[in-house]
Amino acid sequence: MRSISYRARARWRKGLKIGLILLAVLLLLLILFVIYMGRFVVFTPDGVRLDFGRNTSVDLSIETGPSAPTPPLESVEIEFADPDPRGQSTELVNGWYIDLEMLQDPGAVLDAVRELSPPCTVMIDLKGGNGSFYYSTGIDEARLADIDIPTVDAVISYLRSHGFTMVARIRSFQDSHFAELHYNCGLRTANGSLWVGNGFYWLDPDNDAVLAYLKQIARELAEKGFKEIVFDEFRFPNGTQIVYNSDKSRTDLISGVATDLLNFFSSSNITISFGNPPTELALTGASHIYISGVTGSGVSTAVKGYAHLEDPQTQIVFLTSSKDNRFDDYQVLRPLVSKVIQ
Repeated sequence: MRSISYRARARWRKGLKIGLILLAVLLLLLILFVIYMGRFVVFTPDGVRLDFGRNTSVDLSIETGPSAPTPPLESVEIEFADPDPRGQSTELVNGWYIDLEMLQDPGAVLDAVRELSPPCTVMIDLKGGNGSFYYSTGIDEARLADIDIPTVDAVISYLRSHGFTMVARIRSFQDSHFAELHYNCGLRTANGSLWVGNGFYWLDPDNDAVLAYLKQIARELAEKGFKEIVFDEFRFPNGTQIVYNSDKSRTDLISGVATDLLNFFSSSNITISFGNPPTELALTGASHIYISGVTGSGVSTAVKGYAHLEDPQTQIVFLTSSKDNRFDDYQVLRPLVSKVIQ
């Protein structure tokens, strides 16, 4: 049997060592490449895809319209076409709500609105969790929903011209479109991908650009005649995969954002309210808390959660189709049209 010389064995060991080093370097480069590519991962209802055209910077430009550049928000004076100061007392809210499902048939909504007799309150959803706007907006980079937007604009115009109390509801931190455009504004996982909750990307409540974006939407809606803006799903999600480092607790963070919004609009005629917020949230002025998904048997429990409110009977507004008399002691909005639209 032919033996391998010492010199050949030494060369073989040296070559093996070099090969292992190269393999380790390649493995490290592969890991770094996967982490880098994570920012381009987009989750959709059809699966996962890579979107290399997405802007991953936070170079945010927010405008009220194509010809009206916005000065720093802290110095903006909020103006209205028909000022109607509401004071600091909480107004009673009873009437109807129009959600995104109803807006799939804006014509049916417009017909239903024309059957109403003012005065009463009408709340309408105008921005969904995917980031689509359901009205004609002048906000830069905004994406419109795939519906009949001019008819929704007609609904808004009718409500304004006929003396209804107009309330707009928007998803606050759920906004897939904004997160895709401004990657660093979204909540992320350990590998750098945008975190998905309830099918949508969520924005970081502690991001200044996110807060400026919410203020800009509220200002635009006020100019369209809305007297109250409801920031819905106003909470920090409970996802265990979210990587988030802050000196503040998540509850304190959300409370701080609420305080900022309330203070910013405190001297205006806009009422800022919140939908399904943390029970610890404090309110000021004429603000309301809007609660959905509660049955008659759950009214008492829901109200106890907000026992710190000065006057729960006027500050809590339930959204329900139920005729249960346990809702009668509180403010109630009911669906304007059937949930099932043919």
